[in-house]
Amino acid sequence: MTDSVSLATVRFMTYPALCFRSVFRRKMVTVGMLALTLSLILCITGCRSGNPFQRSTPTTPTDAPIISTQATVSEVILLVNQHVSRVQSFSTRNATLDGEGIFNLKGEIAFQRPNNFRLIGSHAVTGTELDVGRNPDVMWMWIGKAEPKAMYFCRNADYAACETNLNLSINPLWVIDAMGFGQLDPNMPYEGPAPIDDRHIELRVRETTSSGETQTKIVVINRDYALPAAIRIYDRLDQLIADARVKSYRKDPETGIVIPQSIAINCPKENQGKGMRFTINYGTPELNRLDANNAHLWKMPAYQGYPPVNMAQGH
Repeated sequence: MTDSVSLATVRFMTYPALCFRSVFRRKMVTVGMLALTLSLILCITGCRSGNPFQRSTPTTPTDAPIISTQATVSEVILLVNQHVSRVQSFSTRNATLDGEGIFNLKGEIAFQRPNNFRLIGSHAVTGTELDVGRNPDVMWMWIGKAEPKAMYFCRNADYAACETNLNLSINPLWVIDAMGFGQLDPNMPYEGPAPIDDRHIELRVRETTSSGETQTKIVVINRDYALPAAIRIYDRLDQLIADARVKSYRKDPETGIVIPQSIAINCPKENQGKGMRFTINYGTPELNRLDANNAHLWKMPAYQGYPPVNMAQGH
């Protein structure tokens, strides 16, 4: 679905996340099909009131919670990082994406720490609709139905310029965070942990974007698994920018590692204030199998008829 107006915006719903709005000088492309974003995105989380995890259906824990109620913020960060780092690479060829403007999209998703990510979204009838990726040098986004036709990219070294030109509300490098595999920076001044319920605690930190804007990030952690359960991002006026919530977990049958099975992403300011919401189910992923033989996954592709457009240059 594509609309053109005098001032245009390319929206990437994210895949993670990434709820963000990109503003180019003269044309605007609204991509309701999937909006995933450059290396995308975002974050995870609960509802605005009540218990945000009531509808979650995680694997039933069999042992005492990994994180005790007496854990300090440093201990929480250490335990979370130990557990998420057990997954160094992730790949699935049968993910599904569903939500407003997304019609039975199948996804191939892969990431390899620290900087490689790829998501390809396809429809059974129309074929490939979306290609988003990142490597240590560049991030890119291709949307088949976008107008004007282009392969949008931004070199990682130019991210500050891309953020300014595209009016990004969320750092698109947070894709692994959005997926539920994000590590916590021990050098950030996190506050907490504050209890939410018997199984969840909360950390919060104020961050400054490259453009100087202040944001608050809230990270909800599942004590049973020492894993992120949600991330919320608020602007300086304390308005929700985006959130991502782990809906369910699964234990990988080969490694025994507990990982997210599905996530829900909400970008309330997108789509002209109507919001964008969608869910991703990872299907049956493989863990820690990607190696040098998979280097082709992290190479920016070329699509015939879609010239490269450097988003750092604002056109």
